[in-house]
Amino acid sequence: MKPMIRRASCEDLEELLAMQRRSLRSFGEAHYSAALLEAAVAEMGTMDARLILHGTYLVAELDGRIVGSAGWTMRAPSYTRLLRDRLEPLDGTCGMVRGIYVDPAAARQGVARRLLGAVEAELRDVGAEVADLLAALSCAPFYAAAGYARLSDHVLLFGGCLEFPVQRMCRRLRAAAPG
Repeated sequence: MKPMIRRASCEDLEELLAMQRRSLRSFGEAHYSAALLEAAVAEMGTMDARLILHGTYLVAELDGRIVGSAGWTMRAPSYTRLLRDRLEPLDGTCGMVRGIYVDPAAARQGVARRLLGAVEAELRDVGAEVADLLAALSCAPFYAAAGYARLSDHVLLFGGCLEFPVQRMCRRLRAAAPG
């Protein structure tokens, strides 16, 4: 059964956050220590709730429960302030893929792929030429399989000293407009 994709609402927030924390802890444990994952939840969180208010955050539902989520924005995420090194600008109009999470109980059912497809379609609709993201190490293989290229390695600093490695990845959504 395919998940239904819809816009997230403020009423979803509690269920969303619980699912995202389960997802981060479950899929992240092969790449990050428990202490580092807890620092990520505490300092970075799992999502920017303003995306719900902006109408740019989506949920996937199966049998009436939230099994995945993803969002997008045309601005840099607030957690980029935690990067050790700044991100270099990319050519073209860039949109940021934000926070794709899947409930571990719904893994390998196409939820993340459907959410990513919906996010990319919305980014195209608002004129983005490139989808940009920072991938946790546990997510990088998924994005690579979806056609994202690894651009650079980065570190988010939690507590000023805990290093959370991530990969910057991007995918061209459409050809750049002739200059």
